[in-house]
Amino acid sequence: MKSIRFFLASVSIVAVGAVNTANAGTATSNLNVTATIDASCTIDSVSAVNFGNSYHPASTQPTYSAGSITVACVKGTHPTITLDAGQNPDGTTGLRAMKNATTSELLTYHLLKPAGVGHTCNNSETDAWGASGQSVFDPGVATGIAATTFSVCGKIDAQQDVSTGAYNDTVIATVVF
Repeated sequence: MKSIRFFLASVSIVAVGAVNTANAGTATSNLNVTATIDASCTIDSVSAVNFGNSYHPASTQPTYSAGSITVACVKGTHPTITLDAGQNPDGTTGLRAMKNATTSELLTYHLLKPAGVGHTCNNSETDAWGASGQSVFDPGVATGIAATTFSVCGKIDAQQDVSTGAYNDTVIATVVF
């Protein structure tokens, strides 16, 4: 009889332990998940404003050409795009100039903000594209991450008395956001 009582007592202790484990308490809490998307832009590509051999000093009409800057920004970013004065700006007028590698003569030119539909050039542009104030190009807030191409409208004024040869300049484009 002693052995049966011991067995029943052991079973009761095991059963009580199982019940306590099954009724264990719980606690909950919220786990926040966050992200911050910073304003961001990149210049994906640029294409040169190449006047080629279309400029003739005796012409009474200006010569036009267009290049482009392709920019991609995070949706909601408000970029502005600046163009510096180049390597040979005129100290008096501030006009940009291409330099003849042989004679060091300067051929002045303008880079203008696009006035055409879809940021294209239509050869009637008058707003200088520069690095400060009103000359900074403001395309508005980015509506998506897809890259957008903006034309850079180039113009060489007519009747500049310069020598034959190749003329070059380098301008730095910067996207500010």
